[in-house]
Amino acid sequence: MNHKKRLSQKQLSCLTAILLSLATLGTGCSSNPSTQADRTSDSNPPAATTETQAEGVREVVVSDFANHVVVPTYQNLVAKAGELSKTVNAYVVNPSDATLKAAQEAWREARVPWEQSEAFAFGPAASLGYDGDLDDWPVNETDVKAVLVSKAELTPDAIAQLQTTQKGFHTIEYLLFGSNNDRKAQDLSKRDLQFLKLLADAFNQTAQNLTKSWKEGVGGNPAYSQVLATAGDSSNTTYPTVNAALEEIVQGAIGCLDEVANEKIGEPLKEKTTKNLESRFSHSSLDDFKNNIRSVENAYLGKATESSASSGKSLSNLVAQTDPKLDEQVKSEIQAALAALDAIPNPVEPKMSDAAALTKMEAAQKAILTLHATMEQKVLPLVKGN
Repeated sequence: MNHKKRLSQKQLSCLTAILLSLATLGTGCSSNPSTQADRTSDSNPPAATTETQAEGVREVVVSDFANHVVVPTYQNLVAKAGELSKTVNAYVVNPSDATLKAAQEAWREARVPWEQSEAFAFGPAASLGYDGDLDDWPVNETDVKAVLVSKAELTPDAIAQLQTTQKGFHTIEYLLFGSNNDRKAQDLSKRDLQFLKLLADAFNQTAQNLTKSWKEGVGGNPAYSQVLATAGDSSNTTYPTVNAALEEIVQGAIGCLDEVANEKIGEPLKEKTTKNLESRFSHSSLDDFKNNIRSVENAYLGKATESSASSGKSLSNLVAQTDPKLDEQVKSEIQAALAALDAIPNPVEPKMSDAAALTKMEAAQKAILTLHATMEQKVLPLVKGN
C-alpha cells in the first residue's frame, strides 16, 4: 500500500523537499524498505540511456521517412499524373490553344512532386523500373520520330514495349512543347495525338503502381514502407539493421545532389548549350534543379512539401542529437544551394550563351557540391555509426 496517499498536501510537499535535500547531499534513504517501495510505486521507470534514446530515434526516423516523406510525395504525384492524363485527353479530343496550355501546365505540375522524389529513388522506383518508365532522359528523338512515322498499330501493349527513352515525362514533354517550347495547338497529327494520349495514360498508371508499391505492395512484394519501417528485424534481408536503412536514405540524397551538380548542371555547363538540359523542351530545367534540392531538404527534414501531413522524426533530429552544429550546417547549406539556384535567370535555356548566367550556374553547382561533401563526409558516417 502507498502510505503517501494518506498524507496531507502540505505534509507531502515538506516530505518531498526533505528527500530532495538528502539526495542532493548524497544521503541515501533506500535503507528504509517502505520508503524504497513508495519510490518504486510513485515514480516513472528509469529514464533510457542516451544510447537507447538514440537507437529509438533511429527507428522512428526510418519509419517516419516512409510515412511522412515518401508516400505523401508519391500520392501527390498520382494526383498530378491523373490531371495530366485528363488534360492530355481533352487536348487530343479538341486541339486548341486553351486545351494545349492546360495540358502543358498539368505537365509542369506533375513534374514538381516527381522531381521532389529524386532523393529517394530507391526501392521499387529502381528495382521495378518505375523510375526509367517515368523519367528516363534524354529523349531518343530519332526513335520517337520513327514511332510517329511508322504504320505499326499504337496500343497500350506497344507503349509498354518501347524503350524508356521513348516514353515517360520527356517524350510527353517533347510532344506537348515542341523542340524549343514552341508547340502550336494544331502542330500534331492524328497519330501524334494518339501516341500522346497513350503515353499519358501509361504514365498515369505507372505513377499509381509506384505509389501502390510503397503503400500496399505489388507483384507479391510487401509494401516497401513496411520493408523500410521494419529495418533491423531478423526477417528483413533488405535492411538487416536500422543503420542500413538510414544509410540508404542518406545515400539517396547524396546521389541526387551528385546528379544535379555533375550531370544536370555540369554537362550543360561543359557544352554551353541546351543539349543536355533535362527539361529543355519546356524550358523548365531550372525548376527541376530547385525541386531536386527541395527533395533533399524534405528527406533531411522529414516532410513532404505539398503534404498536409505533419512532419515526423527526421535525419535532422538524429544529427542534431549527436552534433547540433552539423545539423545547422546542413540546413544552412541547403538554403545556400536554393538561393544560388534562385539567382540563375529562369528559364535558363535561352541563357546558355550568356556569360553572366553561366557564372551563376557555376556558383549554384559549387553550392550543391558543398552540400554533397557535407552529406557524404559528415552525415553519412554519423548515421552508419562510424
